[in-house]
Amino acid sequence: MPLIDKIKDDFTEIVVWDVTETKEELIEYVNLTPRRIAKLESMPEKQSLEFLGLRACLMELNSDLDVNYDNKGKPYLDSNHHLSITHSYGKVAVGLSEYKIGIDIEKQRDEKIINIARKFLREDEIAWIPQDENYAHYLHIIWGLKEGLYKLNGGNLWNFLNHYRVEPFELKPYSKITCWISDETSSRKYFAYYKMIEDYYLVWVLDYEVKAIN
Repeated sequence: MPLIDKIKDDFTEIVVWDVTETKEELIEYVNLTPRRIAKLESMPEKQSLEFLGLRACLMELNSDLDVNYDNKGKPYLDSNHHLSITHSYGKVAVGLSEYKIGIDIEKQRDEKIINIARKFLREDEIAWIPQDENYAHYLHIIWGLKEGLYKLNGGNLWNFLNHYRVEPFELKPYSKITCWISDETSSRKYFAYYKMIEDYYLVWVLDYEVKAIN
């Protein structure tokens, strides 16, 4: 089964699954309760594979709980762990943490990310991003960071220009990236990390500073 990555620190664990199996193979692999079967049968093919990939990831995280969603669409488990889910072009990633977490995985598509850069980059971010061969890499990571901040915040603040800010960082896997969520009255600092997995960018944002990543 194509579990392609697992990332862990003292409080958080993230797994990444490459959904290359057939629907039937995944059904054999994961635990499907009657409720899950009913949900699966109501889904179109692509969504059903993502759902089964999610269940496979949760099995790798030693969780067999059902995923619930609040009125903003934020996923959660009936447990004391925070949950975040992401998928892109056949890759599914799930993060469980004792703290708030937001994760995002994106396939590398340089032309597209450059074309939409002005929709999510602030002027103070544009000022420090190197205008060189690494430009698109920075854009992918910043986009993922802001998606992660949005998920961590539960979708309550939606404007990537006004509500989310990323400080300068190095293009180095697992390097700490400082980022902020701000509204009209306050700002709060968060810590983020990234890793390239094949031609995908995995980014995760946490409510604490990681000491060591395994």
